[in-house]
Amino acid sequence: MIVFNGQKFAQKKEKVLRAKFGQLAQRGIKPKLAFILVGKSKEAEFYVFLKEKAAKRLGVDFETRCFSQKARLEAIYQYVNTLNEDKKVWGISFEYPLPKNFKTILPAMIAPEKDVDCLTPFNLGRLVMGDWLILPSSVRAVLEVLKFTFGGRSAALNLWLKGKLVVIVGFGTLVGRPLSVVLKHFGATVTICDEFSKNLADYTKRAEILVSATGQAGLIKSEMIKKGAVVLDLSYPKGDCQPGVAQVASFFTPVPGGLGPVTIACLFENLLELYKYSNTTKY
Repeated sequence: MIVFNGQKFAQKKEKVLRAKFGQLAQRGIKPKLAFILVGKSKEAEFYVFLKEKAAKRLGVDFETRCFSQKARLEAIYQYVNTLNEDKKVWGISFEYPLPKNFKTILPAMIAPEKDVDCLTPFNLGRLVMGDWLILPSSVRAVLEVLKFTFGGRSAALNLWLKGKLVVIVGFGTLVGRPLSVVLKHFGATVTICDEFSKNLADYTKRAEILVSATGQAGLIKSEMIKKGAVVLDLSYPKGDCQPGVAQVASFFTPVPGGLGPVTIACLFENLLELYKYSNTTKY
């Protein structure tokens, strides 16, 4: 049984990123990443705090703007449009969770070429078609960790995932929905469970790879896991999986310290890729 050390894995990624951003800084090029919060959410504020700390470590300018849940859409749009037109800003994102009445409207305001976390309808459409420019940072993190379990060979990942039975618990915008599509493109057999699924254990016990991202602490119990399964927990600040799950799985990502740090590192990899893409071709 392997308990994944996400902090150590992310530190290696950050070392590479620091070098790449440093090379750009020597040429007088410094990126800026902008995050927007709408409504009051301690969870969202904490996530942005962690990303801002990572930006400082990597030499990336970080801008945060908070709007009230009662803010006029026009005011938010004007601010986002300013970011869209600012050449110093490489990436823009809204921090989740968003108020329900804003969930579908706000991401569409971001220019696709600055959509650092694949939230816009344009980039999500590319993802569905299997022609993605970037992946959501959480999805990218999952693939990176799956590559790690297979010795780091990305080419082999295509072969390794084919036919694998993957169960995703949670059908959210940031993890469940995009991840299910991407894994299908890699040839996995994907089952999605949500709040309407009955007898959840009937599905999870069959999974060779189980991904859980519901935010319901302790939802997944050890008796719900197939022995030797790969279990990835993407919830935060408390994991979906109870501690005993690690004893049954062959590979387990704990919370905290598992996929969270990797997801943040992948966000900054996306930022770098957006810059490279915008300077080599038209969107």
